[in-house]
Amino acid sequence: MEMTPMRSGTRRNFERETDGPIVGEFARLLGTPLLPWQQYVADVAGEIDPTTGSYYYDDITLTTPRQSGKSELLKAETTRNSLHGKKRKIFYLAQTGKDSDKYFKDYVETLASSKLAALAKRPKLSNGGMEQAFTNGSIISPVAVTKKAGHGVQGDLICIDEAFALSNDLAKIIIDGFLPTVATRFKRTGVQPQVWVTSTEGTSESEFFNERLDKLRRGEGSTHSAFFDWGIPFDSDPEDLENIYKHHPAAGYLWDFNQLQAFRDGFEDNVGGWARAFGNLRDKGRAERIFSPDLWATTTTITPIDNTTLTGQPLAFGAAVDIEASATTICAAVAIDDHVTVQRIDMLPGTGAAFSRLHELQERYHAPLLIDSHGSGAALYDRLSHATDTYNVPLFNLLDVTNSDVLSSSQAFLSGLEEGRISHVADDELDLSAANAARQWVGDSWRTSRHLPTGHSSPIEAAILATWAVTHLPADSWG
Repeated sequence: MEMTPMRSGTRRNFERETDGPIVGEFARLLGTPLLPWQQYVADVAGEIDPTTGSYYYDDITLTTPRQSGKSELLKAETTRNSLHGKKRKIFYLAQTGKDSDKYFKDYVETLASSKLAALAKRPKLSNGGMEQAFTNGSIISPVAVTKKAGHGVQGDLICIDEAFALSNDLAKIIIDGFLPTVATRFKRTGVQPQVWVTSTEGTSESEFFNERLDKLRRGEGSTHSAFFDWGIPFDSDPEDLENIYKHHPAAGYLWDFNQLQAFRDGFEDNVGGWARAFGNLRDKGRAERIFSPDLWATTTTITPIDNTTLTGQPLAFGAAVDIEASATTICAAVAIDDHVTVQRIDMLPGTGAAFSRLHELQERYHAPLLIDSHGSGAALYDRLSHATDTYNVPLFNLLDVTNSDVLSSSQAFLSGLEEGRISHVADDELDLSAANAARQWVGDSWRTSRHLPTGHSSPIEAAILATWAVTHLPADSWG
C-alpha cells in the first residue's frame, strides 16, 4: 500500500542524504516497523545538511488524526537519537506529568521486550525522577509541561507532544528555555538538536498550536522547519466514513473500515470531537460560558465609579491587550467595605495610545497598575516598566505578580461574583467580552482565553486583573 498523501507539508529533498532508514531500522528492532507515512516523516526530518553533516531541520511540526501511530514514530526517533552518540539527552513533554509518565512507561515496556533491550540500563520509575538510561550514557526522560520545564536543560531532542493543550504564554517560556542550549549542544556533540512539536488539531482554545499550524500552512515557516499534516480536506464531511478512511494515514494498516464505525459510535453526539480526532479538523466550538447570563446580570450595577470614589478608596487599574495587539482595555477597581466594583475606563485601538492614557491615570490617581507581562500584553508591559522621569524614577507603579497569580485571578474573579463580593458597572464592551469568555487551561489552572468568537478579550481580562490587584495588596500600596 502507498502512503496516504499529506494534506500539506514539507516535500522530500532527494538531493540530501537522510538518516530516515536508520530510524526505520530502530523501529523494526523495537517491534513496531514504520508505516509508509511514518517512514516519510523520518526520511524528511532526517535529511542531512551537506554543509554541517548533521540534520538539516531543527524544528519539526507533525499533526495527524488519532489512531495514526504517532507514539510509535516518536519511540523510534527518540531511541535512534539516544544512540547517535554518547551521553545524549532526550526529553518528552506532555501537558501533564501523568500524560508524560504514561507515555514513558509504555516506551520502557516496548524497549525492554525488544531486540534493543541489551543496550538499555534498568529504568528509573520513581515519580519526578523517571529516566531510561542506555549503556552509552544517553538518557530519555519524561517531563511535565510547566513554566520551569525548559530552563537549565541541555537537550539533543525535545518532543512536545499533545501541543494543542499548550497556551502561547507557556509555550514561549518552555521553548525559550530550551533554545539557548541548542547551539551549545551542537558544538559539543556535532549533531544538530531538534525540537518536535506534535499533536492532533486542537480547539478554538489551542492558541499556540493553532497559530503554529496556520503559519506553516501559509508557507511562513523557516528554511529549517519541517511540517507534516494529515487529515481530511478542510471543506469535506467528517461524517462520511469513506472520506475519513481515504485520508487517514493508518487506515488499512492499524485498523480496517469495519472498526471505523465503532470508533465513530464511541463519540456519540460529540460531532466536533469526532471531526477533530479522526478528520484532524480544528474544533471551533466554544467551551461553556464561564460567566452565566444570570450571574452576570445579578452582579451588574448601573452606578458608575465617580472621581470621588476613585480618590477616596483603595483603587487599582488593570490593563489588557487583545490578541495581535488590536486593542487595549483599561479597567479600574475600587474596594469599599470588602466589596469590589470594577468598571471599564477606556478601550483604545492597538497599544500606541495606551501609554499616554495610562500615564495620565497614574499621575492623577497614583494607583498601582496590573498588566500580564507575558503574551499579548508583553510589549506594552516592557515599555511601561522601562519608562522613567528625568530623575530616573519609574513613571508607573506596576505590580509585581507571578504567572501563578495571573492564572489564579480568573477563578478568583468568578468566585467573587458568585459570592456577591464583586460587581461590575454595566458596559456594552465588557458585557460582550464576558458573554464570550471561555476557559484556557494551563495545566490544572485556567484563565480566560484571548480567542473569542465575537468581541474583544481585553475588557474581561482587564477587569479581572484590576480586581485581583485591589484585593491582594496591602492598603499602603494605594495613594
